[in-house]
Amino acid sequence: MRTLNDKVAIVTGASRGIGRAICLGLAAEGCAVVVASRTEEDQSSYTDYPKYSSGTIHQTVSLITANGGAAIAHRCDVSNALDIESLCESTYQRFGRLDILVSNAGIDCESPVPDLPLDLLDDCLAINIRAPFLLCKYALPHMIKTGGGSIFAVTSGASRGYRKGRVGYSMSKAAVDRMFLSLAEEVRSSNIAVNVLSPGRVDTWMNRRGDWPGTAHIPMVQPDEIIPSAVWLAQQDAQTFTGNLVERADFGTTWGNTKESV
Repeated sequence: MRTLNDKVAIVTGASRGIGRAICLGLAAEGCAVVVASRTEEDQSSYTDYPKYSSGTIHQTVSLITANGGAAIAHRCDVSNALDIESLCESTYQRFGRLDILVSNAGIDCESPVPDLPLDLLDDCLAINIRAPFLLCKYALPHMIKTGGGSIFAVTSGASRGYRKGRVGYSMSKAAVDRMFLSLAEEVRSSNIAVNVLSPGRVDTWMNRRGDWPGTAHIPMVQPDEIIPSAVWLAQQDAQTFTGNLVERADFGTTWGNTKESV
């Protein structure tokens, strides 16, 4: 039995990697997925890691529909407030509901603090903090009209740990954690679950780029490893599971009933 039949989800950063995996997982459970990213054309230039192409929203949709799922592509630059508002409004107008919001889009800003370019810092804060806030701002009215649902953000262990050169990125993810855990209380009465998912180190271009110093020995999982935990979170509402920061690696042990997501 597909557990998300008739549900509608928005997933950002969905052209590749973790976002694409989440889209495929939700669609496999019967959810109609709005695949959102600014990437409509493959702009691969990663010659050192040819398997990590930029990907496109249209490629993600093609993968979903080839497997019998339902999806549409929506170009969205999450640094642009009007793009985010249009994404949420057009989704509701198209489907008449919005049940699930996954804030996954994010960028890094690797640099020691004295050397961090201000434009790169501004981009990181706009995409990693402002965009998740605006997604919630514009999605929540539609989710409330739908009668509830689930919101979750993809965070990083960097929000709670330290690695040289990642102060900007770490503080952006820490802000997301606090934002979403606080939001969980604000929308509890509307039966909307809000959680934060830390995937661990996943084999994506951002993690492979340059083989960050001192990290080559750290094992990585493939993006599809996140699917069971992401699907389970998408199934929740404020009555069942909300206000939690959870580790993907702990799914089925310290949190999540795996029987519910079968």
